[in-house]
Amino acid sequence: MNKVIRTPDYPIAHPACGKLHGYQKNEVFHFLGIPYGQAERFRPAKPYPAWDGVKQAKAYGYICPLLPEDPHPEGDESGAPENSFEMPHRYWPMSENCLYLNIWTKHIDSDVKKPVMVWLHGGGFGAGSSIEQPAYEGYNLCDYGDVVVVSLNHRLNCIGFMNLSEYGEQYRYTGCLGMMDIVLALEWVRDNISAFGGDTDNVTVFGQSGGGGKVQMLLQMPVADGLFHKGIIESGSLTASGGESEEAGIEESRRIADRVVQLLGLTKETIGQIDTLPYDQIAAAAQQAAKDLQIPGGMMLFKPVPVEGVYTGSWRFQGFREETRNIPVINGTVLGEFSFMHFLGDKSRYTEEQKLQMIWEQYQEDTDKVLEEFRKTYPDKDILYALSVDALFRPPTRSFVKGRAEWADAPVYSYMFCPIIPYMGGVAPWHCAEIPYVFRNVDIEPAMCCAYQYTERLQEEISRAWVTFAKTGSPSTDTLVWEPYTNDQPQLMMFDEDSSGMAPEKDALLLDLVQKHMQFSL
Repeated sequence: MNKVIRTPDYPIAHPACGKLHGYQKNEVFHFLGIPYGQAERFRPAKPYPAWDGVKQAKAYGYICPLLPEDPHPEGDESGAPENSFEMPHRYWPMSENCLYLNIWTKHIDSDVKKPVMVWLHGGGFGAGSSIEQPAYEGYNLCDYGDVVVVSLNHRLNCIGFMNLSEYGEQYRYTGCLGMMDIVLALEWVRDNISAFGGDTDNVTVFGQSGGGGKVQMLLQMPVADGLFHKGIIESGSLTASGGESEEAGIEESRRIADRVVQLLGLTKETIGQIDTLPYDQIAAAAQQAAKDLQIPGGMMLFKPVPVEGVYTGSWRFQGFREETRNIPVINGTVLGEFSFMHFLGDKSRYTEEQKLQMIWEQYQEDTDKVLEEFRKTYPDKDILYALSVDALFRPPTRSFVKGRAEWADAPVYSYMFCPIIPYMGGVAPWHCAEIPYVFRNVDIEPAMCCAYQYTERLQEEISRAWVTFAKTGSPSTDTLVWEPYTNDQPQLMMFDEDSSGMAPEKDALLLDLVQKHMQFSL
């Protein structure tokens, strides 16, 4: 049975910002809903002022308002609420006053120096929150690894990334405000985390999906230099906004902003009114702008754009920044990502001919080549899982790792999370599937509880590797040797259901073939 302690004067932490009153659950202190910044709409945030007295830190703070979503067609299991069994979601009160962070620690002693792991949530740059998924809870990871875990909210979508810079100097930073919020949170960590036992000289930023993309972006932000020392990117590398050039992405962001302004009935002369319009009115205009411009809406509508002195732009076009040469990075993906949803049940009930027919329907004339390459890469998996191979995240992840391995002095590590989940007769791991293993929260994810054959082993291997990386800069443990990726020896850590270990990277041709027939894009 869990034991929770909270008295009128315990536990109290004493960071520089002011006293905080949290609670203790078993051996872990919880300090939740801590304000780290405050901001006027479309302006860079400022540090939250220090306070006198004691501030309550027992409940999560507001999350950023989200764009409205059209209901999914009945029976469509690709989005909430239908997909909430595979990826449980949690919703919370929303406000533009959303700059809050949460801390789990086993110490409220500034003399203790434990690694700090700062989690950046997914949802692209338009959705999500630090508490959206129950698996984001930092309690078990903190307790197991004796690390300080931090999660945070920041501005998203139209109030975090709508590029209004063409409308006046006061909007110069609008295309990157959400990332600047994250930098402000890291500055808060630098100035305050020692009061929670954290080592300010050993901070790891890690995130999945949009959160992984944010980690990748931080490497390209001069204002983040010195605020973190390692990075973990989980399914977070995608093709840059706009496709083949930075300029195309910037131009797209301007088109979106221009259309939103038009729909709101504003001009350059009256643009100041946008500062006080209801959020819902701006959000609705943003969604309509996406439809008018035939651009994907929702969480993928807004993406960061370069801002001089703040964000240099994608490494693909600008190269890696010299200041990040000594930052170790882990970057990996899962086998299925958004291509996992082939609920075909027990694979043994199909004849070989039936399997080949299903695969042919997807890959047509390339079926034989796909099967040949799939068997080379995943020799122990049923050929029907060739239908689930991700070619959306894996190719840009591979490009990032290869580029980083050639350029950086610090090592880069790569992985593939590919155990078949014994759910609905067996499915490839989906986008977000590794998160409960990282946080040691598999028990609270119902679909993952189906993975009884290997759950404990994989959870131990993955969470231990992440903690060890945060402590030392290498994910190798005494039971799992994880070698850096190099272009001479391009190897991946394969987290699999039977066993985990290093394997040569050999999916390049398979990815090319799958991309040719890919039906899903972001």
